[in-house]
Amino acid sequence: MKAALVPFILAMLLCGYAQEKEVPVTSGPVPAKPPDSHTSQNSLDWAGVYEGVLPCADCSGIKTRLTLNRDGTFTRATQFMGRQNAAETVSGRFAWQANGNAITLDEHGGGQQFSVGEGCLTLLRHEGGTGLSGAPNLVLTMVPQKAVGDDLAHQIERYRWTLASATDSQNRHIDGLPPGKDHPVVFSFSGSRLSIQGPCNRIVGAYQIDAARQLTVNGRASTMMACDAALMQADTALSAALAKPLLVEMNGRPSPWLRLTSASSGTLTFTGQATPESLYGAPTIMFLEVSAQPVPCKNPPPPHTNCLQVRELHYDEKGLVVGTPGEWRPLEQDIEGFTHKQGERNVLRIKCFNRPAGTDGASSAIYVLDLMVESETVTP
Repeated sequence: MKAALVPFILAMLLCGYAQEKEVPVTSGPVPAKPPDSHTSQNSLDWAGVYEGVLPCADCSGIKTRLTLNRDGTFTRATQFMGRQNAAETVSGRFAWQANGNAITLDEHGGGQQFSVGEGCLTLLRHEGGTGLSGAPNLVLTMVPQKAVGDDLAHQIERYRWTLASATDSQNRHIDGLPPGKDHPVVFSFSGSRLSIQGPCNRIVGAYQIDAARQLTVNGRASTMMACDAALMQADTALSAALAKPLLVEMNGRPSPWLRLTSASSGTLTFTGQATPESLYGAPTIMFLEVSAQPVPCKNPPPPHTNCLQVRELHYDEKGLVVGTPGEWRPLEQDIEGFTHKQGERNVLRIKCFNRPAGTDGASSAIYVLDLMVESETVTP
């Protein structure tokens, strides 16, 4: 029996538990010891992601990833080792026990209980309420914050995310989001920068993802275009949804989706499309001036009947035009992310990607809008 208790005792020691020294017996009165108000709940930086292998009755262990959030919610991903089944993910809430040193997951987590130590969790009670009897593999260890945030950010950057649905904290549809096919809402993550094509205006800001998978957007700035009242209201609703930290959940290929959730703001759900960077590598940056009027061309990109008329411009490090513009030419392909309005002249910063040549005669170059540099309406 003593040998069976050794792993449990070691696990508790690993999590920072230490027995208090006994008070020596004296002949005089023992001074009253002030109550210790420090608990794991109020003294430790416990929010974050914990990983490890927990006991399994009929397999070699259960790979577990448990995320604890400051708002009292959790996400747990588990996979039985030695089996072919996919990982299972559940979400719910957890409650602190009266002593402030242990937590209990709700029914979605099967009532599992963990003591909370410095940088780790120790399993106290199995899912379903069964206790432990010297079982090994009791400890989940906190993953360093930078590793979690950087890894998730890297995964998110591989896709452009189009808003598919938006609900408030009461799971009611948010009016105007998404605004429809003519005004898609698209999130693009790059480095520490988030670029959003909103219902009307473009929003940019700096973002970060912490160890608890909380997305925070700071320093937001927006263009000041005037649109229909409904689109302007949808812009406001989108900004409000980004005002507080959002829990990030993501699934990659084959059907990428992204979910951003806040207990007070609601849920934004996106579908993902792989970015050209993830498919074809780093792009070449170029600047194209787009004429106000399209021109006839031999092979206009469907469903168009004409082509954009473009010429290449060159800029120096200060952003000033240098050299002689290139010759005007028809562009027999689309520029992703750009919709031309007849009678409007534009200067665009373009990302140009090279893909393997196809057998359908399609161009090996892919043009993607990176920035609208200039825009003006030209009077005929």
